[in-house]
Amino acid sequence: MKRSAALIIVLMFLSSAIPTGAYDADSRVSVTISPNSELLSVVYYLAFGRSDPFVIDRGGYLDEVDSYFAPYRNHRAVQMLREYIENATSIPEKDMRLFYTEYYLLLCTEPPELQPWAGINDPWTIDFIGALRDFARESDFMTFYRNHQDYYMEDLEIYENAISLLPPDEFMGHYMDVSNVRFEFHHPFLVAIHGHSFNPVRNGVQIYGAGGMVPLVRRDPQRTVWSHKTARDTMFGLPLNRDYIENRELDELIYLTFIYHELGHDITLDGLNTNYDITYSLRYLEDTIEEDMPYLARYDIHLWGPTGMIPEGFADGWADFALKRVNPAYAELAMWMQMGWGEFWIEDMVEIYEKYAEKSVKEGKPLSDYVADMMDNLKAAVPPQKAAELYQKRVPVTPLKAFDRGAVAGRVVVVYGTQTPDPTGTRRDKETAEAIAENLRVFYSQWPNEVDVIVKADINVTQAELKENLLLGGGPVANKIVAELQEEFPLRFEEVNGKWVLTHTTKVTSFVLLDDGSPLRELYGNVSVAAGSLGDVASASVLMAIRNPYNEDNYLVWIAGENRELTALFQNPTYYLSSYEIWSKNGIEMGFYVQPLVSS
Repeated sequence: MKRSAALIIVLMFLSSAIPTGAYDADSRVSVTISPNSELLSVVYYLAFGRSDPFVIDRGGYLDEVDSYFAPYRNHRAVQMLREYIENATSIPEKDMRLFYTEYYLLLCTEPPELQPWAGINDPWTIDFIGALRDFARESDFMTFYRNHQDYYMEDLEIYENAISLLPPDEFMGHYMDVSNVRFEFHHPFLVAIHGHSFNPVRNGVQIYGAGGMVPLVRRDPQRTVWSHKTARDTMFGLPLNRDYIENRELDELIYLTFIYHELGHDITLDGLNTNYDITYSLRYLEDTIEEDMPYLARYDIHLWGPTGMIPEGFADGWADFALKRVNPAYAELAMWMQMGWGEFWIEDMVEIYEKYAEKSVKEGKPLSDYVADMMDNLKAAVPPQKAAELYQKRVPVTPLKAFDRGAVAGRVVVVYGTQTPDPTGTRRDKETAEAIAENLRVFYSQWPNEVDVIVKADINVTQAELKENLLLGGGPVANKIVAELQEEFPLRFEEVNGKWVLTHTTKVTSFVLLDDGSPLRELYGNVSVAAGSLGDVASASVLMAIRNPYNEDNYLVWIAGENRELTALFQNPTYYLSSYEIWSKNGIEMGFYVQPLVSS
């Protein structure tokens, strides 16, 4: 059934279309491609074009934007936004400016009026809204918006199905009074605006929800066709690898995690702000992350403040608590990746939610009343004197950690193999190594000190360099260092009946993301995400991190495939939160392991 892009999702789901932009006071849950957000997206696109890292390739939609809005490329609104964004000193700051602008626009009526219904005090924003109002009127933006509903349904169908898995008013209603609450989720389509909480009061009604899009690349597993297309690296603008599968349920779980993360902010931020002294006393949790991954603390906006990761931990914990009701394996996978980002207290956080959610229901009090007690519980579970020890025992080895160490050490050696008898193969492996090195140089661009990323042939690597932070490209036949070290790897390529098969040598915690057409789905109860392994895999590619066996202060990252094209799959290895990832046509396996220092 075709429905409007301003579709209102009600608990029982409406069976008829609702006009674009309609506001139904009787419904409690709505999800839209917001005309306000899309107006901002169109103006942004006119300012920066198709190659901008925030612009999503929407195929024919881009062509129609180009054609329809061509006369307005030099409009004052376009010039204002271009100047405002270009004044940002880094991609993360550009990201911040964009999502704050969208938040303010969501506090306005629809175009072309764009009249604020909540307080907006920023002078530039007020002036920009006036310019946008002129743009919307002169271009008749809403006609364009209404005529492109079929494009927006690509995303809205995923959003609607996700919300139906765990309706927010039903689930949140167990732990808070929702009698005067609406849940609203407003999203852009053309530009990847950072996902954010949206919780104003309108006409006496409390709004809880989200704006922007699914978190972009670095904290979520964008591993599907749709999420690969919509995801962007909004920290470095690097290209994404093509390690994706077709998995519609995973699309829905990714979106559902996003909205429950933002709802986690909604129900805890007041308590965190009211009890700031307790929040600040948990600063040591963030300090522990920054000590081990100082570069992460530089480019992730959540680590810019002294206690930014505490609200994130509460929001992530709420999302995990909620998603356990939908797919427990996916929730566990999410927790492992959160630990990979440094949140070594996340398991304690979820246990605390379980405790106080039950208490909330039993005592008939909103969960937000217990935030101070929850923080005290967190401090007891992870006391300051044990934080570093627990971090080492819980946070998995990942490429993210490995490349953070590379920043601190100031050097990464990318090694390609020369052992294949085919010179064409060696040349291709060197090209892949150089592409990886170039992506690493861009990745290190926000570090204040120089990081030397060099490319070397395996036969030229010195004994001293073997102890550094290494990236090894190719399998044991091509790369002599891989052949010498693969006994240390939890995965390795072995020849079986004339084919190179990726095999497991060590049992670790692992999860599978299964393609919708995968023959393995029956083995896992026909679910999209499950705990387990792909087994021995042919035609596979792998990205893996371990501590360097020659120097456990440093790391070794290995990238290899059954053939050279598969080795080249992971040319940007910088954004992975699992210890290894195996890609195959049937599915993806993500594995996790902890390798504490020998001395710890």
